[in-house]
Amino acid sequence: MSAQAPTDSAPVDPATVRVTQRRPLACRECTKRKRKCDKQIPCSRCRRLNLHCSREIVHIRQNTVRHAAEINFLNSVIADLEVPSAEGLRATVQRVKSRIAQLQSGDESAQVDDAIMPSEAPESIPESGTHEGPLHLDTGEGAGAVGQADSSLLTALEHLAWDRNSSGCFPHRRCACQYRREGVERLTLNSQAFQFFGYVGESVIRVPDSFAAEKLVNFHISHVAWHHNCLHSPTFLEQCDVFWKTGRCDHPLWMALYLSVLSSAVCSMQNSDKFKAVLDVDLDTIQSAQDLFAAMVQVLYSSHFLKNISIYSVQAIVISTEVAHNLGLSQLNATLFNSAVRIAECLGLHKIEDHAKPQVQTREDWCERIEREVGKRVWCQMIIQDHFAIPFTDTYSISPMQYSTGPPLNADDHDLVDKPVSVPTISTYVRVLVRLALLMPGLVDGLGPMKHREPIREQYEHILEVDRKMRAVVKDIPSFMLRRDRAKEAQVPWLNIARRSLAITSAEKIIMIHRPFLFRSFHSQAYQHTRRTCVAAARTILREHETIVKEDETSIWTHTAFCITAAIILCFEVNTLPSNHKQLAPIYTGAIEGARGRLATRTGDILAQRGVALIDAIFLAEQSSTDPSQTQPPSKSIDFNRIIVEYSALRQLTLGSDSDGILAGADTTSSHADVGVGLDLNNNASFAPAAEMAIDFDTWFNGIFYGFQT
Repeated sequence: MSAQAPTDSAPVDPATVRVTQRRPLACRECTKRKRKCDKQIPCSRCRRLNLHCSREIVHIRQNTVRHAAEINFLNSVIADLEVPSAEGLRATVQRVKSRIAQLQSGDESAQVDDAIMPSEAPESIPESGTHEGPLHLDTGEGAGAVGQADSSLLTALEHLAWDRNSSGCFPHRRCACQYRREGVERLTLNSQAFQFFGYVGESVIRVPDSFAAEKLVNFHISHVAWHHNCLHSPTFLEQCDVFWKTGRCDHPLWMALYLSVLSSAVCSMQNSDKFKAVLDVDLDTIQSAQDLFAAMVQVLYSSHFLKNISIYSVQAIVISTEVAHNLGLSQLNATLFNSAVRIAECLGLHKIEDHAKPQVQTREDWCERIEREVGKRVWCQMIIQDHFAIPFTDTYSISPMQYSTGPPLNADDHDLVDKPVSVPTISTYVRVLVRLALLMPGLVDGLGPMKHREPIREQYEHILEVDRKMRAVVKDIPSFMLRRDRAKEAQVPWLNIARRSLAITSAEKIIMIHRPFLFRSFHSQAYQHTRRTCVAAARTILREHETIVKEDETSIWTHTAFCITAAIILCFEVNTLPSNHKQLAPIYTGAIEGARGRLATRTGDILAQRGVALIDAIFLAEQSSTDPSQTQPPSKSIDFNRIIVEYSALRQLTLGSDSDGILAGADTTSSHADVGVGLDLNNNASFAPAAEMAIDFDTWFNGIFYGFQT
């Protein structure tokens, strides 16, 4: 029996073909076994061992780039022919005839549908020193486009040497850049193209068994995914099903995404007896949220996520924010997130174009639509996380002027068809939140350069203007996210908790806007509008947080974080209450103690434990300032340094010496803009807010979020 004849000419699925610089000469079998091959087909070794002998069919990168226009044209012809239509067939035949005529005549000036035509050659440019006559510079729109094209061409040429990519070609299905992964690293499963790498269990210490994991993943999709919206759930479930059955996945970094989903699911349900009973999952028998998060980080680094660029890494990191803060790993989350921003930009997530084909005709079109939409969803969530972190860094990594990716569709996963904003979808919450987030870069920029801030009066007027813009955005939020709609809640399981979470977040964003003047508002009459607004917002947050805990709802990380912020503000308010408002002290103290009690009972939440320690530290600092044994009269100012000392001592006692410190709503540096040296806290110059903002916060908030009063 002789070696089988080569089959290099057999039809091959293009999605499975590797792109390389040169064609391999050795046969597959010798290459696989790392044996010397005589480079004949069939080779002598395969003939001797009676093996099938063939060469790998590859796409040559140089040819792919050189013939890109023809390849795109022929692909468009194939797409047209796949649709059975007599009129479409005639039109396609005519296009082919026109293309043949153009190639025969050499006339490429005519426009051809779906073909990438080279841009017109620029006029000859005289050499330096040879220009005659006046030089005219075109400053119109055309000149701007040409200048932008020239810059892009130069950058593209430089990136050839740097082996980088600068084009907006995500999801890298039709491009020839180095991030194209032929059927291996696509988000969607394709029966012809989906290839499995080896078992990944060896790289992870332990993962929940498939029975428990399936429950956790389904819980995450039904009750947590709305908060980040970084998945296409049917695709992810399909990938999970393959992993549960075979132990294999399509890319090593997919495992990081999987572990990120599991860890956030455990974190979100571990304090809810209701969901633990419904899911019938014994969390004591599976890995903790902290273990799963640590495994995710291990997979990222063992798979060299900074070198092997993948959207799975970006998804894993962005989703892990749901659990990282609660685990006390905010610093790690911040550094991972900024790495994810750069990875996303390398992939082109910041330059995703709208889908060229609104009608899905083939599976390839559907897969591309999924990937494009997931890219938009992930980028949207990254904008939210980046801009809402501004108060803790006084800067942002994603500039609103340096990306073109639009918001995700208001669409559900099963069809990805854009729906009216009045219809709740899995993207509703983040589409609302990103509008609030987009106010934050302007907020910090309007204060002036960090080293040369605007005068105090101009800063405060800017704060009031951003406050007005924020309230205008809230007015346009869909009504079902503001007021209870039982009919919609019956259809959407996460709508109730999403609405309450939005109420908490909106109140906290008002505090975020006023944060530059928050501390001084407790000392100066000039900023009483800020003080009243933030105290009312803090009470709203604690009221909503109490309701969520009573309803035993899904726990989202922002609930804990913003509860701590609100409690701190009320602590400051109690400490500085004027004598004619002392009757409010028991009300505020009761709200603070209630928040402290809810935080203290949380399981596996280091952020909550630190919040408890911080509340206790503020009370201890206040007690020391009002000690009757002291000869000096009690001070009604906030002793920031005393709070830090008390907190550090309590943290060592209760939490140990963990290194990742996080003070919700506080900055331990003395150079903070709000408590800086030379601040005139006795400045009594009054600032009159606009009439709309002069309305009491509770009145405004309850008017917008009607039905949240308890």
